[in-house]
Amino acid sequence: MSEAELLRQLDEKLRQLSVEGLWSEASDADMATYSKDPHTTVLPHVWKWQDLYDAIQTVGNMHGLDGKAERRVLRLINPAYQGNKNRRQRTTTHTMLMTMQLLKPGEVAQDHRHNFAAFRFILKGSGAYTIVEGEKIPMEEGDLILTPSMTWHGHRNGGEPVVWLDGLDNPLLFLLQVITWEAFTGGLQPLKNDADCVAPRVGLARPVWEKSPERPSYNLRYQWKDTYETLKRLSGGPGSPFDGVALEYVNPTGGHTMPTLSCGIQMLRRGETTQTHRHNSSTIYHAFRGSGTTVINGEKFDWERGDCFVVPLWSWHSHRNRSNEEETILFSTSDMPVMEALRLYREEPGEGA
Repeated sequence: MSEAELLRQLDEKLRQLSVEGLWSEASDADMATYSKDPHTTVLPHVWKWQDLYDAIQTVGNMHGLDGKAERRVLRLINPAYQGNKNRRQRTTTHTMLMTMQLLKPGEVAQDHRHNFAAFRFILKGSGAYTIVEGEKIPMEEGDLILTPSMTWHGHRNGGEPVVWLDGLDNPLLFLLQVITWEAFTGGLQPLKNDADCVAPRVGLARPVWEKSPERPSYNLRYQWKDTYETLKRLSGGPGSPFDGVALEYVNPTGGHTMPTLSCGIQMLRRGETTQTHRHNSSTIYHAFRGSGTTVINGEKFDWERGDCFVVPLWSWHSHRNRSNEEETILFSTSDMPVMEALRLYREEPGEGA
């Protein structure tokens, strides 16, 4: 018997034992994907605002979802994952999911909680609010609202139709197989008295007697008017060579927005083009104002106000504001905190930077 036949028989025996040798063909193929540079399955892609908005309005006009306001949501699926049969694998990146949600006047999204972190970035409309742990958090355009892991939350709308983006880290938690979700008994949590609410009182200041050793402190609402004033105040300075006038929404301790998600906002000044760089965290962007072009690994991706786009990890990229008359503002979220927590984060400037 030849050595090749003996090896074939050994491979078959090992398969029956749920064991595989590193010499197998499958392992050779796997090894071929290893290199000094990270490899990602995520593809760069742009989701156009008009397409998304038309779709969410169409669903908003359908009567079949009446009473199911929390289901009026569009998931932004990366083209690389579109064909996955498992819905949980149809995500925006391998670690993050971005969705768009519509809440109509008078509607209520039932209260619940889960261990995956989430945020809302408000795009259009006013009069709605989120309740987080009994605190009423108003929704206004440009506001960032957090619903940290295991916080009870739900949504109500007493005004006009409101559209927002949801960012979630549930793809990561699905991968770790630790997802938990539960509905609030009775459907709606009671509201706290104004005197007992921390969020509306302001900023990053917190009463010392309200610290909880079990749960880190969060700033639940970042108001657009404050964020924009900071951007304008810093716009006369040098900014970041790679991101323009860029801010991160930090928590009260000065750390990332949440343990698994970093949220940012950046201004590209009139005609500004950033330098090229890359990092091993994935980033999802939303063009809140203006229009521009992002070059990803040499390919141009044009975006307009309202569009969303993704820059996969370890992709060379730079941004350009196509207007010489108006500023451009990009909102973004990334999984950088995970990379840093695991001591895996890497970043490199491009040539000439």
